[in-house]
Amino acid sequence: WNMLALFLLLFPLHLPTTFASDRRWLNAKIDPSGEFEIFMGEERRPWFSSNGVMVRNNGVLYRTASNRREGEDSQVLELKSLEQTGPGWDALGAIEKEVSISYAAGSMPFVTKIRQYQEGFIVFEQVFPEGASNTSAQDHDKLISSFPTIKLHSEGGKGGAMAAGGDDDNRGFLAYAGHMVGSSYVTAPWKTARESLPGGIEGTGPLVVFTGEGASESPAAVVISPLTSFMSANQVVDPSPLSPSLGYGLMGSVTSVPRKYSVATIFFPSTHIHRAMQGWGDLLLKNGNNADKRKQSRTDFTVNYLAYSTDNGAYYYYLTEQNKTYQDTLIDIKRYAEAEGIPYRHWLMDSWWYFKGDKNGVKNWTAMPSIFPDGIDYVYNRTLWPIVAHNRYWSANTDYAKQNGGDFDFCVEHDGSQMAVPLEQRFWDFLLSDAKKWGLHTYEQDWLYNEFEGLQCILESATLGRQWLLQMASGAAKNSLTIQYCMSWPRHVLQSTEFSSVTQARASDDYHPGNDQWRIGVTSIFAHAVGLVPTKDNFWSMEGEVGRYGNDTEPFPALQAVVSTLSSGPVAPSDMIGESDVKLILRSVRADGLILRPDRPAMVIEAAIKRSAAASNPKQDNKPLGDIQVAHSVVSGLPYMQVLAVESPSYNLSLMAMFQAGGYDDVTPAIVEAFLCFETSGQDPLRNFQELDRRSSSSSSSSLQLPAAPTKKDFSLWNVVPRIPSTSWVFLGEAVDKWVAVSGSRFSEIQANNEELSVVASGGPGEIVTAYARPADDLPVAKGRCEVPEAGAVKMIFDLDGGSSCGAI
Repeated sequence: WNMLALFLLLFPLHLPTTFASDRRWLNAKIDPSGEFEIFMGEERRPWFSSNGVMVRNNGVLYRTASNRREGEDSQVLELKSLEQTGPGWDALGAIEKEVSISYAAGSMPFVTKIRQYQEGFIVFEQVFPEGASNTSAQDHDKLISSFPTIKLHSEGGKGGAMAAGGDDDNRGFLAYAGHMVGSSYVTAPWKTARESLPGGIEGTGPLVVFTGEGASESPAAVVISPLTSFMSANQVVDPSPLSPSLGYGLMGSVTSVPRKYSVATIFFPSTHIHRAMQGWGDLLLKNGNNADKRKQSRTDFTVNYLAYSTDNGAYYYYLTEQNKTYQDTLIDIKRYAEAEGIPYRHWLMDSWWYFKGDKNGVKNWTAMPSIFPDGIDYVYNRTLWPIVAHNRYWSANTDYAKQNGGDFDFCVEHDGSQMAVPLEQRFWDFLLSDAKKWGLHTYEQDWLYNEFEGLQCILESATLGRQWLLQMASGAAKNSLTIQYCMSWPRHVLQSTEFSSVTQARASDDYHPGNDQWRIGVTSIFAHAVGLVPTKDNFWSMEGEVGRYGNDTEPFPALQAVVSTLSSGPVAPSDMIGESDVKLILRSVRADGLILRPDRPAMVIEAAIKRSAAASNPKQDNKPLGDIQVAHSVVSGLPYMQVLAVESPSYNLSLMAMFQAGGYDDVTPAIVEAFLCFETSGQDPLRNFQELDRRSSSSSSSSLQLPAAPTKKDFSLWNVVPRIPSTSWVFLGEAVDKWVAVSGSRFSEIQANNEELSVVASGGPGEIVTAYARPADDLPVAKGRCEVPEAGAVKMIFDLDGGSSCGAI
């Protein structure tokens, strides 16, 4: 066949009419052998090229003819047919073309598909029409099938074509790997992917390949990840010196594949990293029938209200007050909080409360009498605090398994890990309905990756990993409970896109006084994209607190509080009784405990990621940017932002970069022309303002000039607020008292005219709300102080002469 003619037949050279000029899209060129090349956008830059197809069956390795390796024991994967269909439609949207390629692996049929969508993304799928048997590669970090397989840069930095990562390739990558929402992520130049790209069961997650900072071509980013079969899919680097590649398929420990089983991989393009991640997440949620999950997760009680924590790092982690039980200690914590005016509304109960079995796994998920002599329900009734309850992996001698005299089917493995996993929905329905009686609100499944990698029955199955998490999520949903994931690998996070009951996930390692687990600005990008609220874990609020962990103290409690608040997730102090910094804690919340948080979590800016990946034009300033994050809210239809800078140099942060960090190209309506910035972390936030004009062609006039924040103690937090359209008013909110000056959890109905500005403030009955507004550039800031009535909301009114009043709603 004529290759050009085939390409024109399958993918005509027209530009998608649905795309604005700032969009990016991918096009695939496929030759008669089934090999393909992927091009980016109108410029038709080559980004990726294929490197064959592979599959195992009946103990035999099959590869396409062009991809067989010298000296390797393999047979030819025979191409049988190539067919093109389209246009069409599926759950993800309008399909422009689909190419289906059929192969024979001996007597086993194997089908690969390439679907190009009108919205510019591509889905690759591999299908086992008749299933497969004896497939294992004897290594869970390898593959039993690979499609797509794309070329990587060869050994020694030699390459050529951009699609293979040649010498002139200035692209970088961000790859999520490791536990806690991929917190062991890797950033590096794309040309080094052969050596530095993670993979296998721990490192399969979203991979973002992007143009470097200051690149001559138009900025672009592509997210690559599994689209289905998350718990059994792998991404694996083959570091072969002559033909290195990155493959996607089933993990290498799977022993057999069911009939009609398929694995899909998505390539999603956009202009910038955050926008690509946001759009990619939209599609995964849509595919999981959870398109509204971001909004739903934000309604979870335990991500909205102040918590007290007994997690690892907390003062009362495996420790009680002297000569008292945990029951007594928790009631005393409640009494102390009420006396000090700390509005805790729920608490996290870590692993110290239930029965342990072999290898310290869970034997019975009920309270030990030595912990709660009168039962957990007694503590719940005394505190009225709903519970986030911790669980870990199941022990091989768990009381619930039929093998141990229990009532439920489990896979039990007495060798090796001595773990078990439940196999039936009935178990989760029973466990969680029973726990709801004693105050459970959120089930925290910790040690997720340990249970996954510790059980051969999960690693050898194409379906059991998903079944385990699906049954857990269904049990929670049936009982109107929510789930927090902890110690999750990226695959667990991806799988959560199918479950509305999984609302939150730990986004960094365990807290310990003085450690750096507050750095969640990169993992928050991932969590937010797939509809999870990231959680930072607990913290000590008092700098001088000591005693639980030797002489370890928390030197940066304000930073811990700020990051927790900007995460948009739980804020959970964990102090010793009598050692709380009440004023610091209250900067995060209303008097009724509702967290004054942003709508979208603080996320690291794109320039910082690109520089950490060393993916910049040599002419650019390549100095590391440290930790610069931006959080976003929309209140009364107007954008409000917070900018956090930690261990960072002085830097001019443009408005456009702020918007991009929220997954937008530009969130501002055209009528919003100017913004006012003030440093909330400073001594007097209302003394010095920076004004930004989005219409200005001058970078200095449209950029926030961040001063150097060289240490964690000297962090810099800025609120960025808009001028009210068609007026000179700027609402500054709680600029002095709270980290997030204007939060939708506090304010609504912001209205202004030439005479006055009014806003509705909500809070606990009797709470005093102090807020500020600036009538015009040449007029002093007006201060308003109103008490919230029993109804829960009050109208605050500011006038031009600096006065204010309070009114009924």
